[in-house]
Amino acid sequence: MPVTEPEIDAFLAAFEGCTLPKEQWTHAAHLLTGACYVHAMDREAALCRMRECVRRYNESVGGKNTETSGYHETITVMWIRLLDRLRREAGTMDRASFAALAVSYFAARRDIFRDYYDFDVVASTEARLRWVEPVLKPLD
Repeated sequence: MPVTEPEIDAFLAAFEGCTLPKEQWTHAAHLLTGACYVHAMDREAALCRMRECVRRYNESVGGKNTETSGYHETITVMWIRLLDRLRREAGTMDRASFAALAVSYFAARRDIFRDYYDFDVVASTEARLRWVEPVLKPLD
């Protein structure tokens, strides 16, 4: 995982330029990317950037963004909201420090969606295609 500002810049450039090796696009990499986006821009802009880049990256590595695979709207919105809340709660810090905090805070919580949804949100076609509000507790 990149930790310095130059390493993060190179990582993001590889991801956004679709040259990042597929095996490096891990859960932690998703977290780092989302954390960098919410650190640099407001929540909605970060979400738009993540949507665009994840969809493009998926296709660049041979994936498809369909009703059953690839980009997942509800999971993406949920993670951007969680990362944005962490950014607000953490206070002022540089991007690399915030990215490291986000990865350490959430890396082991890959299934955090179970705190918010009482159904298999990952397998849900509806949730994959459009934002579905949490039913167990609010995100914000």
